[in-house]
Amino acid sequence: MNDFPFLTTVSDYMRQLAHIEDFYKHKIIKHSIKVSDEVTLSAIELTSATPKHTLVIVPGRAECEHKYAELLYSLRQQNLQVFVIFVRGQGMSSKVIKGSFKCHIDDFNVYRKDLAFALDALNVKSPYLLMAFSMGGLISLDFLLHEKSKPQRVALLAPYLWPAFKLPEPVLKLLVNTVGNIPLLKYLYTPHGAEYKRIEFKKNIHSHCFDRYETYHDYYGLHPDLALGGPSFAFVKEALKKQLEIMNSNVDFTIPMLTVTAGEDHVVSTPHTINFMRKHLNDLSRPKYFNLSGAYHDLLNESDEYRNLALTYAFNFLLNGEIK
Repeated sequence: MNDFPFLTTVSDYMRQLAHIEDFYKHKIIKHSIKVSDEVTLSAIELTSATPKHTLVIVPGRAECEHKYAELLYSLRQQNLQVFVIFVRGQGMSSKVIKGSFKCHIDDFNVYRKDLAFALDALNVKSPYLLMAFSMGGLISLDFLLHEKSKPQRVALLAPYLWPAFKLPEPVLKLLVNTVGNIPLLKYLYTPHGAEYKRIEFKKNIHSHCFDRYETYHDYYGLHPDLALGGPSFAFVKEALKKQLEIMNSNVDFTIPMLTVTAGEDHVVSTPHTINFMRKHLNDLSRPKYFNLSGAYHDLLNESDEYRNLALTYAFNFLLNGEIK
């Protein structure tokens, strides 16, 4: 397996932070894609004079474009054209509820259509590679099942196939569907949702890496307009509907796919993800999966031993079609 020495360590990241910021500010192209008079989608692009591959990245929920500065900086000399695409309500894309930072959607299918629209607007054609994190993984699976523009290979990092709730599934489904359909409640934050509030590192459940965690949230302190809040009841209901649709689908995967899960994920359910992959082991294209024991959810912002291993598996698979 290639080690990809271009991947930055946290010491590299902190030492080169000023260079990374300058690179992000001056070398990364920012796109604003008009869907309608009310909706624009945000995307950022790393260009290459001689690209060997086009890589599309679909981020997780409540992320912003700047989070990908370190990764794009490390990829700057790898002959890749990279697009990071944000669906509506995410990053600098149009808010779903004007003037609100709530993560809300009335129909999860819209995310898949936003991704398809952005790919077309950016002139991304097959064959291209697709990598997705968390909610981006759910969007990407929905995209694979319904859209015609198929990637060559797919790598999913800690995909949001089921929430890490301890409630029994029937109780969770009943609760979410009941509350999510009440007009006066559907726009409200869930009990775990609220406006963005910085959580001190020792209480966080997303990353073991102090420097990456602090730098990530320092950026939101400087740019509060990018700090998306928690999900609404309607968002959770729509996400749950999509998760059930995908998990119960009888479709056979025909595109090579790798999933890397986090062993100590307290945001999404790793067991549900692994069970889903096992269900498809007899598909035409047998999915591969690898569990990073001990890792928290945010694999892209984790400590080096988790982050760089996850990315090494992902890039070996995407670029070379192998994980070992």
